[in-house]
Amino acid sequence: MGTPAVGQDAQVVGVDIHVVLVPTPAGSVPTPLPHPFVAQVSGATCSTVTIAGKPAATKGSTTQNSPAHIALPPGVSFQSPPSNQGTVDQASSTVKVGGKGLARVGDLVTTCNDPSDQTTGAVVGPVGTVMAG
Repeated sequence: MGTPAVGQDAQVVGVDIHVVLVPTPAGSVPTPLPHPFVAQVSGATCSTVTIAGKPAATKGSTTQNSPAHIALPPGVSFQSPPSNQGTVDQASSTVKVGGKGLARVGDLVTTCNDPSDQTTGAVVGPVGTVMAG
């Protein structure tokens, strides 16, 4: 039957791993810790096709983590500042809009991680009535 398609402002969630510096008497220790990634699809959408009145999200659509990551305790700063960005990395292989796969609920999103971006996020909604295979 298909999966619900999504448009701009679709919610994306994931868990990123970032290296934070944890102070110790011997100096700062780089420590990988999980950080929540919560974003909405906000860029590189297809304005010629709408889903629930909003530009369609596609493979390659971008997201911006909000609020931006902060170093979580016991860390006091990041070893490398996170980009707080993500990209829809998986989409329909059979339904194309603007020449790209249409994004759907459950499609994977590559998000900022250390030491490199990883596919740790997913589109979670909202669930609409347009279905795509």
